Amino acid sequence: MSLSRDKNSNNSKGPKLLRGSGKIFLPIRLERVSCGERGGVIALIVLFLPVAVLSIGIVADLGLVFTARRSVQAACDLGVLAGCQELDWELLAQGLVVIKPVEGETTAIEIARANLEGMKNILFDMHLRATVSNRFQDEPGITLEADFKVQTYFLRWLPGFKEGIEFHIVSESAVVERKKW
Repeated sequence: MSLSRDKNSNNSKGPKLLRGSGKIFLPIRLERVSCGERGGVIALIVLFLPVAVLSIGIVADLGLVFTARRSVQAACDLGVLAGCQELDWELLAQGLVVIKPVEGETTAIEIARANLEGMKNILFDMHLRATVSNRFQDEPGITLEADFKVQTYFLRWLPGFKEGIEFHIVSESAVVERKKW
């Protein structure tokens, strides 16, 4: 590396101050050390760009998976709450709190499906099962189970995620008998 003085520079020592600008002018010119480093930035970009895109894609897929799981959980919760309202009014008049099994299960599944209608392009292989339990020693309740897969876009290229990510969601709700008015 060679340092050379500008041709117009005087033999005065130290940097020159240009008048009126407040900037220091250095009359030293640095020459390029090596020409073999050209294109190094492009090589780094070529190596880093696919890793960055894949990382962003994986984060987006994981966000999609967690959002889908929360949405299915909320839809199942709404379904079991709606199913618990299908009480047998004749038995309730006699003092027994009982959920109608067929109506409760049907209502729970229908409400959950209606709330998941907008997610058909993300969720697939959706199976909903509802069960009413009318045990007289306990409070009657409904359990709704959902099995589904979430289709991912970037994670499907990784081993084990080609078919999507499977989930099993369980929601439960019970009718609590009021003891005190």
